[in-house]
Amino acid sequence: MEVVTFFNNKGGVGKTTTVVNLASYLSLEMDKKILLLDLDPQSNSTQLIIPEERWDNFYGESPSHKTIFNFFEEMDAGEPRLVNCGIPVKEQDNSYGIDLIPGHPKLAIIDDLMSRSWNGFLGQDKGELRKLNWLNQLKLWAIEYDFVFIDVGPSLGALNRSILLNTDYFLTPMGSDIFSLLGVENIGTWITRWTDLYHDGLSNMQKSDEGFDFKSFSERYLINTDVSKYCKFIGYSIQQYSKRKFKSGIRPVQAYEKVIKEMHGKIIKYLGKFVPEGLKENEIKLGDIPYVYSIVPLSQTSNTPIFNLDYKSGVRGNQTSSVTEYTKFINGIAEKFLENIGDRNE
Repeated sequence: MEVVTFFNNKGGVGKTTTVVNLASYLSLEMDKKILLLDLDPQSNSTQLIIPEERWDNFYGESPSHKTIFNFFEEMDAGEPRLVNCGIPVKEQDNSYGIDLIPGHPKLAIIDDLMSRSWNGFLGQDKGELRKLNWLNQLKLWAIEYDFVFIDVGPSLGALNRSILLNTDYFLTPMGSDIFSLLGVENIGTWITRWTDLYHDGLSNMQKSDEGFDFKSFSERYLINTDVSKYCKFIGYSIQQYSKRKFKSGIRPVQAYEKVIKEMHGKIIKYLGKFVPEGLKENEIKLGDIPYVYSIVPLSQTSNTPIFNLDYKSGVRGNQTSSVTEYTKFINGIAEKFLENIGDRNE
């Protein structure tokens, strides 16, 4: 089982669309067992998968189904443990063919909790260190899966820090704009900084108490003692822009093309240090996301993966070619993703 976090410091790059459709394609077309964990407070992945008429079951006044917030309830009450609430949405309950732990807007509260835990850990509080490593507790309950995909928001806050601390890989969907380039620099600088602080905190905790059996403590409570073995950069995709149409044909937009041309070099510069051993720099680009916004709303309203949209879903006319184009993309990115994961595991 591998944990893969889909993360970018910039929003609006097609991250949620990519994670949900890639998870679904790997499940339905490549026979992989996938658990999707929605840890974005906006819960966009959840809204894509669960039909609106069922939302009240999860977010009504008396909800009958659990969300990710229920997993954190004991931790929010002060306990350094995650609650195993089972899998609220099973693969047979949705058209994406994946298991889901739905998101919740209250995750903003957990972000505050993780911020306090980070400060407490730096102050050598062992309980707060256990909270920061909550994802390792969830891994014990997810061993039946091939992959656990995590959708996170664009925040550089403490919740995302706790996720990346124990994720095996992170994948970065990119937009074809200059702000995406600036976001890449932020990611590289930020991850380097907090991993250094984390290791300093572990060292200080051991030095402050010479009788403390840190090895036994770490094994018992699933504490990550070496972040360098995790948080590996497995690849990126680029969301294409809408090219302008003229009588003479379709023309590229110079500003976007300039950004796309610079993208790979910038990513290598700022994220190359996180590429896993055995994976070549020219292998980290997973593919280009085609501009298919005419069919994205159909996917949203029908709660159906883009590659499975058909006439019953509302596809008409030229939209059929858009579905075909997207299917070709998602197949290519799925194959590249599995190749890159395989390179790491050999």
